[in-house]
Amino acid sequence: MSVPDGDLPSFGSLSINCNSDGWGPSAIPDGFRDMPYQPFSKDTRLGKIADWCGSIHPDMKSKNRYVSQFGGGAQYAYYHDEDDSNFQMANAGKDTKSGAFRQRFRFQLRGRGRGYFQQGFGGRGGGQFMSLGNFAGRQRRPMTERERASMQTQQQQRRYGSQANWQQYRRGGNWGGGGNWRQGGDFNRRMNRGNRNPSVDVKDDWNLLEDLEFSQFASLSLPHVKERETCLECGAVKYYDRTFDSINTRSERPLVRFNGVVHAVTTSEDPIIRNLAHKPSVNVFCTDRIAATIMCAPKSVDSWDLLAIRIADKLFFDVRPGSNFDHVTVAETAIDPPMEEPGHINNPEKLALEATFININFSQQVLQSEGNTYNFKQKNPFIDSDDKEEAEKVASVGYRYRQFDLGNGINMVVRCEVDAVMPSRADEEPDKVKFCCIKALNEFDSRYCNGVNWRNKLDTQRGAVIASELKNNSCKLAKWTVASIIAGADLLKFGFVSRVNPKDTSHHVILGTHEFRPTDFASQINLNMDNAWGILRCVIDYFMKCEPGTYLMMKDPNKVCLIPADCHFFAVMPIIHIYSLPANAFASDEESDDSSDGQPPAKN
Repeated sequence: MSVPDGDLPSFGSLSINCNSDGWGPSAIPDGFRDMPYQPFSKDTRLGKIADWCGSIHPDMKSKNRYVSQFGGGAQYAYYHDEDDSNFQMANAGKDTKSGAFRQRFRFQLRGRGRGYFQQGFGGRGGGQFMSLGNFAGRQRRPMTERERASMQTQQQQRRYGSQANWQQYRRGGNWGGGGNWRQGGDFNRRMNRGNRNPSVDVKDDWNLLEDLEFSQFASLSLPHVKERETCLECGAVKYYDRTFDSINTRSERPLVRFNGVVHAVTTSEDPIIRNLAHKPSVNVFCTDRIAATIMCAPKSVDSWDLLAIRIADKLFFDVRPGSNFDHVTVAETAIDPPMEEPGHINNPEKLALEATFININFSQQVLQSEGNTYNFKQKNPFIDSDDKEEAEKVASVGYRYRQFDLGNGINMVVRCEVDAVMPSRADEEPDKVKFCCIKALNEFDSRYCNGVNWRNKLDTQRGAVIASELKNNSCKLAKWTVASIIAGADLLKFGFVSRVNPKDTSHHVILGTHEFRPTDFASQINLNMDNAWGILRCVIDYFMKCEPGTYLMMKDPNKVCLIPADCHFFAVMPIIHIYSLPANAFASDEESDDSSDGQPPAKN
C-alpha cells in the first residue's frame, strides 16, 4: 500500500553551535541569561572540579579539606510572605551562658543496686548517672589524634587485660619482625603519618622484578652465625673520657661542634673491599649500616633504598649517589610523629639532618683530647699517608673488615666501625681492649610524640626516658644494636642530647650518658638476631640468583601488607620493591658528586 508523501515522517536539520573563537559554548541561551546561581545543597563538595581519589583522606585532618566554600545562611532562606525588608543583622559572636545554666553531670556510685538513668532499675553492684540540664542540644567536640589513640588503647586493655596478655596474640613470636605489637606492627602508628615521599623517584625505564613482603620473613631463622675471621683492621681510635659518665641534668655540658673530617665512603669506593673482592672465598660485600638496615627492615617506617650490584659471581650492596641513607631518623616509629611543613624546624628532613650532626659531634667530644691512641695494624685507607695535617683532622674511627659464613657457600665481608676504646677499670685486665660504639639520642621538643621531658625525668626515671625512645625510635635503636654486634663491640654507649631552646637548632647540651652490652640490649628490645640473619640471608639468596647487573631495592613508604594475625589484630608488614636498572642509571648523580669510579672491579 502506498503512503502519501505528506504522511511520511520527516526529520528537521539540527543546529550545532560551533565556537570558532575558543573552547566552550558560543552563546548563552536567553532563558538563562543574567540568572544568579547559588548551590542549593549545603553539603555539596565543590572544592575541586573532579575528585578522582576522594577516598585517600581517611584521617580527620583531611576530612574537610575540600568542603564547599559556599555557605547556606539565613539570607538565602525562602519566606512565604511579602516582606520588603532586604536587610538582616548577622550575629557573628558566640553565645555565652551563665554559670547557672551550664551543663552539669554527676556519676553517683551506689554500694548496692544496679545503675539506672533517672528511672531507677533495681539490682546489685551498679551506679546512677544523673544529668542536670538539656543534653540533647549540646554538640560533642571532635577528638584529636592523641585522644583517639588513647581511646583505642583503653579499649584493647579492657578486652585483653594488661599488656602482658597481648603477647598471646603475637604471630611468630614477634610482630613486625622482632618487636612486640606496640613497637613493630602498630597499624595506627604507620597510618597516621599520611602519605610519605619515596626515597628515590622511580623512572620509566626501571623494570619492576618483584615485591618482597616481609610477612614471609617473620618465621625465618639463621642461628649460630659467627665471625669466621677478621680480615683487616685499619685506622686509629681514641680512648673514651669517663668524666662524661658523671654528667646529669644539674651539671649539663654544652655540645661542641667537631670541625674535622668525617669520611662517608660507600662499599664500591672502598679500596680495601676492592682488594678483598679478588679473593675467591668471599662473594658478598657491604657495610655495617647497610647490613643493619636490611636486617631491621620490618621495623622501618620511612622509605629507604639500596643498590645491589652483581658482577660475575660477586654481590655488592651499595648506597645510591646523592642518597640520604646515612641520615639518622627521628621519631620514625612514633604514634604521632612530627609532620611539619618543609620550612619548619621540626620537619622530618631537618630533624634527621640535625640528629646526624649531633651524633658526629657527640661521638668525637666524649673522647680524650690528650692521651694515648689505639692504632690498628694499618692506617686509615681513606686519607693520604703523606698528608699529616689531614690525618690529624680526621675523626676517630676504626674500621674492622669482618668475614661471616652464612652457609650455602655465602661468605660475606662487612666493613664495621668502632668509635672508641674503653679505658680499663681498676678491677679489669689492663691489657684487654674493649671497643665501644657511641651514639646520641636527641630531644628536640618534649611536646611532640608523647615524649618525656628529659630535664625532669632523666636523673630520677631514666627507664621511662629509654622506654619512650624505644617507642619512638625502635628502628633506629635496633639498627645501632645490630651494627655494634656485627662490629664485635663490647659496649654500646648512648648519650642524651637536648636543645637549649626547643626553637633553636644550633645549640645543644649533653644531659647524661648510659651504656649497655649490645647482646643484653638486644634481648631487652626483643631483637631476634637469628631472625635478622635469616632476613639478610634470604635477600642475598634472591640477588645471587639474578643475572649480572645493577638492581635497586626500595622500601615502599606507603604501601603495606596487612597479615591477619588473629581474629582482632592485623600485623603490618612493609613491602620492598626490587627494580632492574639500566646501565648508568645514576650517571648524572655520580658526576654531581664528583665520583670518578662508581662500581667495584670484577674478579680477575
